[in-house]
Amino acid sequence: MKFDSVDISFLLWRSVAVALVVAVGRVLYSGYVHRSRVRALKAQGLVILPHSLLFGHMPILADYRAAYPPDANIYNLHQWLMKNFKKYLPDQDELPPVVYLDCWPASAPLALVFDPLMAAQFTYTKSLPKSKLTTDFLKPFTGGTDMVSSEGEAWKTWRSRFNPGFSQRNMTALLPDLLEEVTIFVDGLKKLAGKDGQWGPVFQLEERTTNLTLDVITRSALDMRLHEQTATTSSPLKVALMDQLSLLGKGGSVKNMLPVSRLPWHTAAINRNNKTMRDILLPLIQDKLRSDSNASHKKTTVDLAIRAVDKGDPNAGAAATPEFIDNLIANLKVFLFAGHDTTSSTICFLTKLLADHPACLAKLRAEHDAVLGPDPNIATSVLLASPHLLHALPYTLAAIKEALRLYPLAATVRAAPPGTYLTHAGSGTRYPGEGFELWVAPPVIQTHPAYWGPRAEEFVPERWMAAAEAGEGHCKEAWIPFAYGPRNCIGMELALTELKLVAVLTARTLDFEEAWGEWDALRGSKATPAYTVDGQRLYQVGTGTVHPKDGMPVHVRLRGASS
Repeated sequence: MKFDSVDISFLLWRSVAVALVVAVGRVLYSGYVHRSRVRALKAQGLVILPHSLLFGHMPILADYRAAYPPDANIYNLHQWLMKNFKKYLPDQDELPPVVYLDCWPASAPLALVFDPLMAAQFTYTKSLPKSKLTTDFLKPFTGGTDMVSSEGEAWKTWRSRFNPGFSQRNMTALLPDLLEEVTIFVDGLKKLAGKDGQWGPVFQLEERTTNLTLDVITRSALDMRLHEQTATTSSPLKVALMDQLSLLGKGGSVKNMLPVSRLPWHTAAINRNNKTMRDILLPLIQDKLRSDSNASHKKTTVDLAIRAVDKGDPNAGAAATPEFIDNLIANLKVFLFAGHDTTSSTICFLTKLLADHPACLAKLRAEHDAVLGPDPNIATSVLLASPHLLHALPYTLAAIKEALRLYPLAATVRAAPPGTYLTHAGSGTRYPGEGFELWVAPPVIQTHPAYWGPRAEEFVPERWMAAAEAGEGHCKEAWIPFAYGPRNCIGMELALTELKLVAVLTARTLDFEEAWGEWDALRGSKATPAYTVDGQRLYQVGTGTVHPKDGMPVHVRLRGASS
């Protein structure tokens, strides 16, 4: 028996050793494949950043990380490459239109696309599937059944159901609800203003804009009042959602240069948050199923989905199956995420740009006086009586477009199946995509002089006006904050409507100013170093989508006493 015991132990240890050797072998082979693919591109004559057979492009990524604050968003990589490419490609006069980046094992190999016409080849001319980088990020949140992650008929079915709810016509129908939430937002800001036209105390603007956009998306998508702007504590839905998004950001990322950073207890928290959100959303869906949804004139996201069931949609079945409900909850969670996140940050960056450019702010205010009347206190009633006036504010829309251009907050990443090539229109050079994730680079595309003229990096709303001066025009294909093609952002009209309403109700009543000195003093010993990017304390941070540094500390004052 002793011999048998020793023999069995030996076999077990040998099995473990063999499994370990196989696993290590697979990892090494995978790395070899990735590294060899980049070497093959160089052998074909394509311009490739200096590449190590052992480390790939990780040394270049390390140079980037050393040049930026530790919390800077990975989107800064695009601009950094544009500004520093001569260091790595001294023989090139400009950055190549496609830059291959081998950061394995921190990330799948990437192909950064800096040419808008080439980006259109895989997003508009042919819409390639979403990258695993995107679907893997969302999968713990939605199970991969949401509209962003799905493809083919599943995507088409859900997209067609929801499109009417995000149309300009439906935004007009929802305008009273949206105006009510934005009015609450503005009233809250006025309470933070100092007395007699003085600046009030410092606060984080993003906290306020997040509560606003959460209230708006839950009301427009779920027909539910969350009251985040007036509640003394955060709702269970917000707590679960915010925690979930922070946990999703702990997955492997290029930013961290680590293949994984989400630990087992993070997975337990993700499951707990998903249960909390389901427990809140499921009764709402069940109530809608029991009621006559066709009797309602509202076209919220959940109403539109329920109507598909009521009508016996062949793609949904005659009844709401468990699968249908699971998919609906997955989509509602994505709407809650996407519907509040980027709009909240854009409000912050738009506020900064207008504060930094008083002449543009004066033009914006003059437009509001001309279209809505000189009394800002009646703007809400004017819009309720004449909603079409919201679409008669070209300079306001131009300022919003400039904010979205200068501060892009997200970009599509697509998978490249075998046989994928991108062709440069000028040279005719074909760039293989197979084996790489195609990542559009809006921070460069949207500020490149070739598309935006010599003032490409300046805030110039006039470039969007009909009588734009020479050299201050815009390139339609190079403005991509909502992505290209059939997979563009379904919530574009909601975001633009919300941004216009915020501009209309704040610009003539409040002044904003960044308050970093007060913020540092308030935090005291907890204050982080005064990092800057391009000389600015307010820069883009976050492990996923973009957010303003420290939530954008500001103070406000009532405008009447100072202007």
